[in-house]
Amino acid sequence: MKDSQETQKSPDNFPLYHLLIPAAGLATLLLWLLAFAASRIPADLLGMALLLLSLPYIALLLYSQRNCRELTTLRQNQQQMLQRNLELEAEFLQHEHALQQEIQAHAKTHRELTEQRQRIGQAIEASRLGLWDWNLENDSIYHSHFTEIFGYKEDEIPHFMGHLQPLVHPDDYPRLRQTLVSALKGHTAHFQCRFRILHKSGEWRWLEDHGEVVDRHEATGAARRMLGTRRDITEDQEKDDYLQLAWKAFEASGEATYIVDAQSRIIFINQAFVEVTGYSRHEILNQIFWELPCFAKSLGDYKTISRNLRNEGRWEGELTQQRANGETYPQWLRVIRVVSGFQQDSYTIGIFSDMTQRREVEARLNYLAEYDELTGLANRRQFYDRMHQKLAQARLQGKELALLVFDIDRFKAYNNSLGHHAGDQVLKQVAERLSKVLPDAAIMARTGGNEFAVLLRATESRALMAAEYLQQKLHQPFYLDNQELRLTLSMGISCYPQHTHELQVLINQADQARLRCKTLGGNRIQVYNEEIRQNSLEQLRLEQDLRKALERREIQVYFQPKLELSSGKIIAAEALARWHHPEQGNIPPSVFVPLAERTGLINLLGTLVLDISCAQAASWHQQGYAIQVAVNIAAQQVETGQLVEQVDQLLEQYNLPSRLLELELTESTLMEDAEASIIEMQHLRARGVSLAIDDFGTGYSSLSYLQRFPLNVLKIDRSFLISENGHQNQGTLTRAIIALGHGLGMKVVAEGVEEKEQLDELKLLGCDFAQGFIISRPIPANEFNQLLEHYQSAD
Repeated sequence: MKDSQETQKSPDNFPLYHLLIPAAGLATLLLWLLAFAASRIPADLLGMALLLLSLPYIALLLYSQRNCRELTTLRQNQQQMLQRNLELEAEFLQHEHALQQEIQAHAKTHRELTEQRQRIGQAIEASRLGLWDWNLENDSIYHSHFTEIFGYKEDEIPHFMGHLQPLVHPDDYPRLRQTLVSALKGHTAHFQCRFRILHKSGEWRWLEDHGEVVDRHEATGAARRMLGTRRDITEDQEKDDYLQLAWKAFEASGEATYIVDAQSRIIFINQAFVEVTGYSRHEILNQIFWELPCFAKSLGDYKTISRNLRNEGRWEGELTQQRANGETYPQWLRVIRVVSGFQQDSYTIGIFSDMTQRREVEARLNYLAEYDELTGLANRRQFYDRMHQKLAQARLQGKELALLVFDIDRFKAYNNSLGHHAGDQVLKQVAERLSKVLPDAAIMARTGGNEFAVLLRATESRALMAAEYLQQKLHQPFYLDNQELRLTLSMGISCYPQHTHELQVLINQADQARLRCKTLGGNRIQVYNEEIRQNSLEQLRLEQDLRKALERREIQVYFQPKLELSSGKIIAAEALARWHHPEQGNIPPSVFVPLAERTGLINLLGTLVLDISCAQAASWHQQGYAIQVAVNIAAQQVETGQLVEQVDQLLEQYNLPSRLLELELTESTLMEDAEASIIEMQHLRARGVSLAIDDFGTGYSSLSYLQRFPLNVLKIDRSFLISENGHQNQGTLTRAIIALGHGLGMKVVAEGVEEKEQLDELKLLGCDFAQGFIISRPIPANEFNQLLEHYQSAD
């Protein structure tokens, strides 16, 4: 209904409505005519009637045509108005869009300004820069970071000069005032001054001020407002002081230093240069480098060095130089070429050290690499090397050899009762008497703590006679501090070629014969025989039991703490394997570890101990104890090439920080395959795992391998802890090894510390850690926890 009404009111339908009226009238008229015609009305009367009836309709038709024209005009006007409205609407939308763009641009600019203000504010906040605005008319000041810089609240120092003056250092205030007045009067455009201020904490702090006058009186030119910044430069000033101290230390350094300018003139030498070379500063400074006698002996080398500096910028190596007195000395030289930052001039800096003392120490260490320090006999390494040679000669010449291996019965009891110093004296006297009794021996060596080996050019019968004679002589009394001591020996003999043709087998057979003496109570001589071979079958059974124990994870790990001598705290421990046999009881590591090495089980044993140790270290770490656990690594584990992968897996598995794991390797382990060891250790070191050299001085002790391997820790063998002077002086060698380790950037651990005097002396010598029975025996993890709680409560 609504739609029909709107249709009727529509301007487009209105003319059609008016046209329908005349059409209806004409139709009515036509009907009427037809009806009338049927009645035969006269034609004239009919025409008149028709005319009269047509007049209204004609008028209505004319009126309708007029209205149609007006409606057409009206519709045209409406269309024009509609078109204008559309144009206005489009123009409005365009202006509205432009306005929205301006609003968005304004919002974007506002955000950017806000962000910029935030960044500037953050930058100022991060710079710890104090901004100040000083109104000189009322001496009021706005100051950011006020409390941080001065320690006072702002209302405690409301005036810039009047209340600040008492806080400025008396030596600095005149300079501060003069500089400030000069800027206020316009003599200088910028105010800058460094001065000390008394902080509320009571300490003197260095400040640096920068400022400018930004408003002056138009008539008088007097300053009315000043803006500036203030910065605490105490740390910078301390750094400057440190640089001065560093320069003084550089001058006082033990390494000789010289600097050569671009014209080859020496412009600087330090005191060490004078002391090493024997030349005075007057003889060296401002002289041409190539003309000085102190460098003349190696001029050819220096030309090579100069070429190397041009290509690489540095050189390092050993030279032989001559002192002023004509004496030659070995010199380790490091040379670098630097360019000054301002003038871009090239300078050459040479730093060298006199290696004379180092050569002596290295010669001493090299001696120790082949000889036992205590007895002067060959050590294990020298013993093996010379055994190879003698066995090879015997094969070529068809000679017979006999190996005697013996140890002192109950030697540990002598150590415990008489002290280690007395035990060392016994070993020295045994070695001296051995050299006298068997002067013709091919080899004499101390192969272990109280174990000795002698190689004789003799048959089995002659070797047995020599052994009996030696036993008789060593049974004669020894005198220590007016105390008589009689020794008994357990001695094993193996002969070449009667018993074997192989070196290692020969040694093993003699050692098995010695162990046979031990099992029989000692004080006897045993030649290797079939019965001993049968005993090796027992070793085979023990091997099988060990294999099962490893498969069942029956090997336990005990932990022996390491005491940090500087703090007196336990922050590290060494993991040690323990095996409790179900039938034989506790099997000592000295039995099952060599057995594992001989039978190829050492990898399984080492992996198990490493796994348990990492798990325990992670457990301690979760409990809040940062205990670094050291695990012994065998040569076979390194040779597999899988050690790094195993360590990675365990660190990830137990979420253990790598710094809490330390791997201990012996000198012999490192030297089995030096190149492979270096690669493995570099990978481990890169992961943050600490690396230690165990039993330093008992094997391949040499500075060369210490420099080659990336080591963190040097462990001194207990044999170096006691010198001839007893506990009052640990000896120059111990001191030298500690200094050597520190010089190479390594921590030093002394193991086998069993007496308080040793511990005190190690502290005086600067040793970092101590490990031994005086601190604690190896204990299970649960007892170690109690020990940690004890030390923690003691703190």
